[in-house]
Amino acid sequence: KVNWQRQHPAGPKKNDDRGDVYFMVQFGKAGSSTLRDMFEIRSEWYGNPDMGHPTVNRSLVGRCINPDPKSNLRQDNDLTKKKFTKPGYPFVEFQWHMNPHFWRIEHNVNDKNCTDAIAETAWKLWPNSESADRYRSKPIVQSLTLCTPQSKVKCRRLVQLREPVSHIQSSFEYFCKNCKDNRKYCGSLVDAKCGPKHRKIGDHETIQSWAEKFGNSFTRKLNGDEQLLAGGTIQGELSPDGWTYPDALEFPIHADEVLRSLRNAGDCVVALEDPNRLSKIEACMGDRPGFYTEELALNGHNKTNKSNGAKKKLDSKVTVELRKILATDIYLYESLFPFLATNGAVGINSLE
Repeated sequence: KVNWQRQHPAGPKKNDDRGDVYFMVQFGKAGSSTLRDMFEIRSEWYGNPDMGHPTVNRSLVGRCINPDPKSNLRQDNDLTKKKFTKPGYPFVEFQWHMNPHFWRIEHNVNDKNCTDAIAETAWKLWPNSESADRYRSKPIVQSLTLCTPQSKVKCRRLVQLREPVSHIQSSFEYFCKNCKDNRKYCGSLVDAKCGPKHRKIGDHETIQSWAEKFGNSFTRKLNGDEQLLAGGTIQGELSPDGWTYPDALEFPIHADEVLRSLRNAGDCVVALEDPNRLSKIEACMGDRPGFYTEELALNGHNKTNKSNGAKKKLDSKVTVELRKILATDIYLYESLFPFLATNGAVGINSLE
């Protein structure tokens, strides 16, 4: 058994120096749940206070006003609405208790002043590493929005992408074919022609139609253009028909905009398929080399929300169709990670 819990004085320890705060960008079926579990272990190891700590509440509640109390009501599997958010903590994500030390910000937080407050509080309360060497760890939170340039800290994104064809296949099988994630696409949120009912009727989505509806999500979400998000994401008011403006995505313009944005901001971008991704995350986060494997006994292998059984190999014709549909995300992925590219087509702003 690994003793990964460091001993710290009672209560959160403050650190008021200016520094970096990372915001994890979540993509379903790209390993984000495993990352979230990993960052929970990391945050607890360093002694980060959980989001329900009174000191965290005092730092945030004055600048984070819940815009709509009803937004904390979540529809449960039995279609009843229940209040999950901790009373008095409207900015805490409704599943905060699952990863209490890795701060997850509620979807209803879209006020920039609140986001700035969260980033500044995350830095202020992040414990010193108490290390004599040159490595200094940085806090990370999960939120839909970044802090503003006026924030007292520098905010950067941590993004983990996955090879787009493999990603859409996992997405289709997990969310649509098998109705996972509380049947989100099978009637609990939207009816996207997924699951047993539509298989019986005979109008079930194909992987190609699913890719047309919800594909190229990496480029759309990272670009920041709200029109690109409409219909295909929770923050874009999820629709059973997918993207509201499917033709708004311009190839390769929007992908090149993402590449320039990631490069200019100094964001941390890794690929799920990269065998060295943990080392790259350590370098971004200020952790010493080998921290995750040696100190936390983690190997980074995906184990959270993992589908059972071997993934079915796609027909070659289907793969060709998917590569055409997902051309923008493939261009983005292969530009960022040319060493993982399958066809040598890379963009003009590779981070490598």
